[in-house]
Amino acid sequence: MIDVKDISGNVLLVTTPNGGCKRKFTLQKEDYILLKFSLENPIYFKLGSYVECDLGLFEVCDLQSPTFNTDNAGYDYELRLDAYYWKWKNKIFKYTPEVAGQEASWNLTAPLDVHVGIVLRNLKALGYKYKGRDFEFSIDSSVENKSLLMSYDNINILDALFSMGAKDKWSCDVWITENIIHFGRCEFGDPVDFEQGINVKEMTRSDSQSDYATRIYAFGSTRNIPSNYRPVDESIVVNGVVQKRLMLPVDTPCIDAYPDMYTEEAVERVVVFDDIYPRRVGTMSDITTHEYTDTNEENGEVTKWNAYRFKDTGIIFSEEYRLPGEDLKIIFQSGKLNGMMFVVTFNPCDKEGGETPIPEKNEDGSWNPLAQVWEIVRNEDYGRPLPDEVLIPEDGDTYVLSGWDSTKITELGLVSAAEQELKAETEKYVAKSKIDPNTYTCTMMSDDAYREDGIHNLYGAGQKVNLINKAYFENGRQSRVIGFEFNLDKPYDSPVYTVGETAAYSRIGEIEDKVESLTLKGQTYTGGSGSGVYVIRRNDSTPATDSNVFSALRSLSMFLRKDKTDFTNYLLRLLGGLEVGEAIDSLIAGKGIIADDKGRIQADRMELRSSLTVLRLIINEIQAMAGDFSFSDCGTIEKVELLDDGTYRLTMEKRTDTDWTTLEENDVLYSIVNSLLVGGTDYYTSWFRPVSKNRNDNTLTVVLYPDSEVPGGKNYPPVAGYNVTRRGNAMVPDTGEAPNERAQSWLLSSREGRIMFLQNVFKPILEDYNYALTLGRFPNVKMIEKLPIGPTDVGVMSKIGVFEKIYEADWNGTIIPKKVDRGEWSLATAQGDEPYRFVDYETLLENQKVITTLEQHTVYHYGCKWGCIVDKTTEEPQWNSAGWVLLEGDKNYHLDFTSTAGWQFFKNGVNTDIAAVVSYGNRDITNVLMATTGVEVEWLRDTGNIPADNSWTPAYVDGQKHVIRLTSSDMGSEWGLSVRTVKFICRVFIPVGEDIETVENYVGFKI
Repeated sequence: MIDVKDISGNVLLVTTPNGGCKRKFTLQKEDYILLKFSLENPIYFKLGSYVECDLGLFEVCDLQSPTFNTDNAGYDYELRLDAYYWKWKNKIFKYTPEVAGQEASWNLTAPLDVHVGIVLRNLKALGYKYKGRDFEFSIDSSVENKSLLMSYDNINILDALFSMGAKDKWSCDVWITENIIHFGRCEFGDPVDFEQGINVKEMTRSDSQSDYATRIYAFGSTRNIPSNYRPVDESIVVNGVVQKRLMLPVDTPCIDAYPDMYTEEAVERVVVFDDIYPRRVGTMSDITTHEYTDTNEENGEVTKWNAYRFKDTGIIFSEEYRLPGEDLKIIFQSGKLNGMMFVVTFNPCDKEGGETPIPEKNEDGSWNPLAQVWEIVRNEDYGRPLPDEVLIPEDGDTYVLSGWDSTKITELGLVSAAEQELKAETEKYVAKSKIDPNTYTCTMMSDDAYREDGIHNLYGAGQKVNLINKAYFENGRQSRVIGFEFNLDKPYDSPVYTVGETAAYSRIGEIEDKVESLTLKGQTYTGGSGSGVYVIRRNDSTPATDSNVFSALRSLSMFLRKDKTDFTNYLLRLLGGLEVGEAIDSLIAGKGIIADDKGRIQADRMELRSSLTVLRLIINEIQAMAGDFSFSDCGTIEKVELLDDGTYRLTMEKRTDTDWTTLEENDVLYSIVNSLLVGGTDYYTSWFRPVSKNRNDNTLTVVLYPDSEVPGGKNYPPVAGYNVTRRGNAMVPDTGEAPNERAQSWLLSSREGRIMFLQNVFKPILEDYNYALTLGRFPNVKMIEKLPIGPTDVGVMSKIGVFEKIYEADWNGTIIPKKVDRGEWSLATAQGDEPYRFVDYETLLENQKVITTLEQHTVYHYGCKWGCIVDKTTEEPQWNSAGWVLLEGDKNYHLDFTSTAGWQFFKNGVNTDIAAVVSYGNRDITNVLMATTGVEVEWLRDTGNIPADNSWTPAYVDGQKHVIRLTSSDMGSEWGLSVRTVKFICRVFIPVGEDIETVENYVGFKI
């Protein structure tokens, strides 16, 4: 059953998929489900109506209407619901989506992650999420995150996203899974066979319309090379215009896909790599600013801004290096302006009046690199004039200069390096030409998609495929699924897959240079050199010789069958052994088995005289272990010989010819003897230490530890047939030596209820310092005695703890947020790699969403403590910042006053400017506050004469509502007579969220 719901989640329709309902996907082309149903009364499915099912989340992205059925007066629907991200095609892609009315036609040169970041900004501005999660992106290693120019001309978000993967851009696949946008190659898993006649009942090929070639003539950019770079006949025509471009090295006129290729096989093509050119990465230093002033001729408005100048002492430049008719331009390779392009002027001080330029040459005629000054011309193509006060160049920023003749400075070797780069990129391009550009539509057999053994095959996009069809290619073709289609009611009923590439490549690689077989008059001859092989068919009495062969059907009637169940009425004697398939003496080669068709051996009982060796032993779904389990060197005692009182020779068992014991001298060893299962009463532990080792005999000479040195106070001799393991090693390293790594081991004890990593174990009885790590019940050590920990409490005890995340909570589900003190607030930190964080987690319960704060960073700023409430905010902590809340400090607004002429005046000598000063915490916020929308200031006068005070109006200074000018006339006519005191009251109304904060104070004058 499928529920179709409206945007609010109300169910509009419940339908059961029928034969016409389908699921279809094609990489970067379509991704939808189609529901077919009929209704007596129509339903208007609005945009945003959706279906959420096992196949994913799908929405109505285009308005649809049913077909009226005249036979039954009902309505027939074919309702298409696209994948949830398909609705992005209905929204325009904007550079600054946060700003209303923003133009949607713009250009940007930047790395791929910057372009995708703007996509995420658009999605965030639209409020688009996937099941409550913000969208993210990933770029795999096959995509170079280089800076490229993209032109977006009123394009929608989805088309903009897919255009980034175009061949002339980042040349990759673009696909979306859940809330992640992927860039790379959509290819996964181990190849599965799609074979015509085996599991594919129909395979058709669609020839690609894309260009392909086996001989490439490659050219680079026109940048930084002069018109005489190469002879005229080696130019290239682009859009009907002859251009000079970077070329392959002189000794490499072209790149061929195949060595020694015949001329007839060569399919030629010209490819232009416009981003390859002679270039040098420069580094900026000594950045300064120069102020410019502009006056608007219409209104006389004066505008001032700073132009940024820099030096690059790593290169000597000259005006003669300029290419005629071209501007000098730089593209930033790092810093805040990374990927952006700007025109630059060389030595601008030569053109500025009133400035004395630094001489370009010294007295001895050598160049003076300190004279080389560059100025960045502001660029308004990025939505606002840049550089500005925020996006600025800084010392150490790198850049590439274009518009100059790179052949003028031969010692840098820029041209030859660019030619080699062009050659390398061309070779990569040519390597792709061997890939088949065609697509193959494969209709699968239903019994392969839904097998009787319970394995059901439905493949997703990106599944690697090995195509097998001798009608198209001889040796198979590796590719991947780029599309699929199946019915919703019977998904395993002949699903259809589209297999191939998204780009066009050459097919010349499939040309074969010889004929493998020849059929003449019904007989097939194979081989070469004029010799042929005669095939003996059924009902053919030709005797068998070395010059002929039996046909397949004739062989089936004569020998044991391998294509179906076969038998013999006689005992089958295999005197040389039984070998099924190609037998190889190996556990991992996967060849040579004695089994049924599923690789199994079944019997009621198996007895082995020596050993059982397996790669994986599956006993049951539950595996249990009693006692202790040691992860250390171990072995099995084969024989015990008493040499002297407390001294024994142990012969260790060899499981293979090369199985030498790994136990060494001075190891602290123990063996647990347990004869309970065979009716005995022995259950004890034997502790001993090897004093010598004989590798040839695989023996250890050991001595027992005294009773006083073993746990329990009683030791026992070793017994043949029992396992031995190492607990530690008795050699104590000298001071300054490396730790003894044989004095450590892992121990899992079900009796003690803990997992332990033991270190520095030099004897059987453990000390407190031996417990390097304990998981489970705590051991009885001094570290635990003074803590409120009981004998049954469980936890982790370790010398060192390193964690990426720690959450603290109680059993009632109360989460204790972690406060992280980051010290003094810094803008550089906020914009850096470790910004200020506010980490929360949203949990969807039955009736509500619960937001849990996990981590909050705190900072100190101007003596106050602030808490971050917007993750990764770059705002400064202040009174109206949305990203911070004041934790410690004065949280009230205060109002004070300043007077330009003091506070004491004669009766007729009042003349001063009174300014209201508003502070929050301990900071003056007056200027910011007065520029904030919604802030209101009210001035009142109190002389005791209410009618006169009501008619009094303040005189604002320069239109500033918080500054008024007071003169003697503002004091009232009775001041100094019947009125001794005058008050001027100021009220400031501050919008804070949906509330209004009011701060009030007055200034009084007495006479």
